[in-house]
Amino acid sequence: MRRFEFKDSRSYKFWEIEVEGSSYTVRYGKVGTKGSSSSKSFASGDKAAAEADKQIRKKLGKGYAEVTVESAAPAPSKATVSDWRVRADELQAAGDPWGERISVFMEWEAAKGAGKRKFKKRLDELDAAHGDHFYGEALRELLADKSALELTARFDWAHGYIEAARLRVTYGHKGPSVEQVLAALVASPAAKPMKKLVIGRIADYSDDYSECLGLLGGGGLDELEDLFVGDFDYPEDTEISWVTVGDLGRALPGLPALTTLRARGGGVAMSTFEHAKLRRFEVESGGLPGVGLRGFAEAKLPELVHVSLWLGTDDYGGSTDIGDLAALWSSTSLPKLRHLGLQNSIMQDQVAAALATSELLAQLSSVDLSMGTMRELGAKAIRDNAGRFADLKSLNLDRNFIPWDYRAPLREALGETLQWGRQRSPEDWGDGELHYYTSVSE
Repeated sequence: MRRFEFKDSRSYKFWEIEVEGSSYTVRYGKVGTKGSSSSKSFASGDKAAAEADKQIRKKLGKGYAEVTVESAAPAPSKATVSDWRVRADELQAAGDPWGERISVFMEWEAAKGAGKRKFKKRLDELDAAHGDHFYGEALRELLADKSALELTARFDWAHGYIEAARLRVTYGHKGPSVEQVLAALVASPAAKPMKKLVIGRIADYSDDYSECLGLLGGGGLDELEDLFVGDFDYPEDTEISWVTVGDLGRALPGLPALTTLRARGGGVAMSTFEHAKLRRFEVESGGLPGVGLRGFAEAKLPELVHVSLWLGTDDYGGSTDIGDLAALWSSTSLPKLRHLGLQNSIMQDQVAAALATSELLAQLSSVDLSMGTMRELGAKAIRDNAGRFADLKSLNLDRNFIPWDYRAPLREALGETLQWGRQRSPEDWGDGELHYYTSVSE
């Protein structure tokens, strides 16, 4: 199977194709979802392979870039029905009312008509008798006013437990705060098996996720695998630079099972950035501060396969000091890293030049340097070190400012490894200078 991804300021999509015999199957959709799939058959295996190559070239022409298959974030794991039944039996044997509650929930979920009403009545009786034991006091009180809670939170339930949660506010919000609901979740027995958490807007105007990260770092969600901090649309909901993410490193100690971490906004820090299981890490920012870059460059992430960082511009808090990434180029603390995205950068020339001669490049399968201000210097560094990029599956230079006279030599040197996409033109304000901007800033 081969996987391709497209990411810009408005969308983040994947497309996969796998040839088997005389047919191929494609799967596509938004990154982080299961997506949709379809298959097509042909008269022979050769025709299937040829058509697959044709479809791949079309995707590459639209700005998709190939990434290693193992860099795709694993879907949050789900317990089987038999796992839940075993869990229910063990709890009942121990005298824990959760055992009966799980069993009744499973019966209620499978039942229809009058039978469903009977099981729902028993669930209500159990909640009345053991509400604090099931939910914790804070979440039980919030659930007592479901109409207000639903203004802030959406939960996916499985057999009485919360499997996934999305928290957010809208303008003129009247429900409980995101921080209040999150505090209740991390203290709730019903949220202990939760696998996925998405946190959207938390204030009408200026968002700051620092308190949320502190709550997560305190523990309680030991099985959480997938976390997205900053699920908002920009500029429709708010400008990306108006949001402060805070120190992501604060959350990691309390999330031992985390495999996927995504953040969107500015003011990103990464103190003591260490985690035993994190496999995919992404930050979308109009300005990633030096403290954030240095934190990642010195990170200890033994299972990390895929990283994508939007560095942004100093006008919105980003670093313009390539020295902030110095520790990354010879890092031995990211042994499984295969995809490196250093995108949307005002210092894209310096990034390209540093990567071209780094020790890290040899272990990578795909590199994304798109969305930035790369010009002659970065293109020349890649061309002069083309042999060191030759083993990559993909080098994405989409939406930079690389001049025409560098394009043919780069294509000749790198062939299909190079994903050219669309190059941009600088703005001319009539002041005698040309102005170059990252794809995403404010």
